[in-house]
Amino acid sequence: MANMSQNAPLLPGRAALHGTKAATSANPNGGKPGFVFSEMAHLGKLNLRADKTAAKAVKSVTGCAFPPDANRFTAAGERRVVWLSPDEYLIICEAGKDDDILGALNVALKNRHYAVNNISDALTAFKLSGPASRQVLAKGCALDLHPKQFVAGDCAQSLLSHAGITLLALSDHEFIILCRTSFAAYMHAWLFDAALEFGVTFKK
Repeated sequence: MANMSQNAPLLPGRAALHGTKAATSANPNGGKPGFVFSEMAHLGKLNLRADKTAAKAVKSVTGCAFPPDANRFTAAGERRVVWLSPDEYLIICEAGKDDDILGALNVALKNRHYAVNNISDALTAFKLSGPASRQVLAKGCALDLHPKQFVAGDCAQSLLSHAGITLLALSDHEFIILCRTSFAAYMHAWLFDAALEFGVTFKK
């Protein structure tokens, strides 16, 4: 969560994995690592409870349309609106903009039945990429991750090993995972271990 001091945003001093160093394990078959991941540090994250009548207000503030269907998300630049349930959405925004968006949503939605809360510190986000991404995720996730079933723009809440996650598909080989910040170190360790057979890099 960003704090404000003399009108300048101050990002948190530490990310969830601030003490974790970049690391690489070579691809046993040679070539580039098949799986690359990194922490998306300091992203803003807001939980919105509202129905679809809030769509216009949300778009005016975030630039993102409401997701058209269940288990879908929309994007505008670095911002995303993620469907979680029929009246619950996760808004992801660039670092330091969470409080601004929170305030603007409170103004835009003031005459509606809604609730919006800043949960930036509660969740950690990982960016995953590489041709082995789906194979790595499939080791611990029960979702059908076939590229024809879980396509770009899809999202789902599930478990990855023992951690509750929200998974977003950006493309065939790119994903975002969000988990509770208390599981960040576990998630890092699990992903690195699960990807060893393909070669893996964790970037800072």
